[in-house]
Formats: sequence, structure tokens, C-alpha cells
Amino acid sequence: MLKLANQVIVLDRLNINGHLHRLSRELQITVGHDEDRLTLSNEEFGLLVSAPTLEEGIAGISDELSMLWEVYVADNPANLTRDALRLRSNLKSLVAAGAGS
Repeated sequence: MLKLANQVIVLDRLNINGHLHRLSRELQITVGHDEDRLTLSNEEFGLLVSAPTLEEGIAGISDELSMLWEVYVADNPANLTRDALRLRSNLKSLVAAGAGS
């Protein structure tokens, strides 16, 4: 059986909490192939989604980022640890200032 090499796709737009945002910087997603499913991942944010199609995988990545946004960006930063504040800053760097908050 032929095994396909992992590929990297770059997202320039992302649906966060129901709003489509143009990203301030590219978000690289690694796409792996495993039999009849795709595995999409991003090391920077610890994202991992398994889906039958690329479209469903990207939707899953958006859902995971929306959840992270709710927990780390929409919440009061005073409640966050140093590592969580770093993640918050990285998440905010994806979206233009003032968007999605």
C-alpha cells in the first residue's frame, strides 16, 4: 500500500466563534494521511483533529481554536498562569487587534 507523505497547508482565514477572520499571520497545519482519514495538526497550539475530509478537518481545527479562544482570550487574564498568558498572546497574534475579543 502506498503511504502518502505529510503535507503542510497554510490557513489565512479562520472561523473563530462564528466569525470569519483574516489571520494576521499564517497558521501552518500539517496534514497526515492514515488509511481513510486525515490527521490535521498544529504544534504551536497543540491542535490535533482526525477527519474524513480536508474541509471537516479544517472545521475541526477552527472549533479547537474557538475553544482555546474562549478559555484563554475571552477570559480575564488575571486568572491565567504564565504559560496560559503566553498561549493567550500567541492566539491573539493570529487575529488583528480588536477582532474576536
